Amino acid sequence: MIEQYLLDQLKATPIEGVAERLGLRVERHKALCPFHDDSRPSLTFNTYKNRYCCYVCGHRGGVLDLIQQTMGIGFLEAVRWLDGDWRLELRKPVVKEKKEYPPDLEWLKTLVQPRILNDEAKRFLFDERHIDPRVADWCGLSSIAWPCPCWRYGKPFYDAPSLLIPYYDIDGRLMSVQSRYLGKEDKPRFRFPRGSNCHIYGLQILRTLKQDEELWITEGCSDCWAILSAQKKAIAIPSATLLKEKDIEPLKGLNLHMAPDNDEPGQRLFLTLRERLPQIVHHQLPSGCKDFGEYYAKSFINN
Repeated sequence: MIEQYLLDQLKATPIEGVAERLGLRVERHKALCPFHDDSRPSLTFNTYKNRYCCYVCGHRGGVLDLIQQTMGIGFLEAVRWLDGDWRLELRKPVVKEKKEYPPDLEWLKTLVQPRILNDEAKRFLFDERHIDPRVADWCGLSSIAWPCPCWRYGKPFYDAPSLLIPYYDIDGRLMSVQSRYLGKEDKPRFRFPRGSNCHIYGLQILRTLKQDEELWITEGCSDCWAILSAQKKAIAIPSATLLKEKDIEPLKGLNLHMAPDNDEPGQRLFLTLRERLPQIVHHQLPSGCKDFGEYYAKSFINN
């Protein structure tokens, strides 16, 4: 059994931080609701009560409810997911637990090695965001037009159409693959296979850094591609709270720069990163640009 005081700690985890980890963009305590076709943010967060509510479709609840409903998993799976993220020591049940397998890397390689970009992926990358095709190729981006089953678990996992985003370690070894849903149905935007443990995107670029060369930190993969397209070297760190010491170690002493998103979560991410990496240099985006990806796209069009 899980001790109640530890369960209470999990339920007290800041709900907006959990929502961001689940792929929701939270601005002014609101986000697009993942439970219905939402074009204007209707999912509202009450940080005082640490709860969420959509006044359109009626979904509501606390931290664990949000994880369960967004990921489509059970209560214990949600507890383990959050426990792993925030490193709380929970006493596991005495009964034998189901083994948590790492991602099936051999299967994932078969998805991303062809590096095929379908029309939806090309439209998202090149028409909307003006990403340099050479960057897409270097990052190993691929796509799927049909839902893909993971044979280890015997059921569909990746929704379609989706962009497939490989995560590599510093030495270029595949760690996992994140999907970015490009369709219009009511489905989670981002998904990782079970067992994934990826906190930094683009680590392989560290091997190419010259002494004192600038390394830019972004909040998401698409901003990272934009900076790479602008011929700067970059990585993405979606959440500073999830970084472990082994993640921070390779970044110490590097010439770090960041133009955080023009919103509260973006500024909060920068401040949290600066506490652990005090050398990071802040750059302010122009007014009217929510993130570097939008700034780059506007600059591309103007030029």
